[in-house]
Amino acid sequence: MPARPKIPNPEEGELQRFAYDLRELGEGKISIPWIARHDETTVSKAALYAALSGTRLPTRETVSTLLRWWAGDPANEDPDLDDFYIDPIWAWIDRLPRDHEERRLADQWRTRYQRLARDVHGERGFRPRSASVAIAVPQEQQDFIKELNDLIGKTGLEDELWLLLGRFSFRVERYLAGESIPTDTTCWALTERLASFVPDLDSLDVARRLMMSAEVARAARVRDRRIARGGRSV
Repeated sequence: MPARPKIPNPEEGELQRFAYDLRELGEGKISIPWIARHDETTVSKAALYAALSGTRLPTRETVSTLLRWWAGDPANEDPDLDDFYIDPIWAWIDRLPRDHEERRLADQWRTRYQRLARDVHGERGFRPRSASVAIAVPQEQQDFIKELNDLIGKTGLEDELWLLLGRFSFRVERYLAGESIPTDTTCWALTERLASFVPDLDSLDVARRLMMSAEVARAARVRDRRIARGGRSV
């Protein structure tokens, strides 16, 4: 791999550590110039190199593009699954066979990037808080609620949430009411709990779907709050 970006120091913070580890992941694998020339690549070569510098947070699309070739296996993707997934940026992970050895690695990197993005945006949050605004539950969040409701319905215990979910029941009531959205960790825990009541449930696939749906719902709430405050839509 060319040494274009200065090698980040992993001791200087999470952003630098992420870039350093991503750089290490790509050692000996397909080069950035090759990835940038690929027909399906939609980000620039400069953006791909910049993701390895640790100077600023790369976009989801940039990180996903690198991980597809360095942590995934495009040759084993099933292109027919495209239409079934909510977030096209990370859809390549779900196109991999469920038992593929790289699928878990790709999921781990995606989760690590999501956590890094939350931390970085949090560090930038020393500006005054934006005014609170009331918004309706976005359609994307309604889609998440329906997905969770359908999953609960598979157990036949939708009227016995406490029996079904135990300590999660109060939180799930808030999710179903559109008052909050679960984290990735909670999506995994909820799926495992529900899977114990539905033996043939593909818990790995269901957990991924819930996490992607929840991520899209969170982004929709951010978008609608921005619009409500008079900001521009992206």
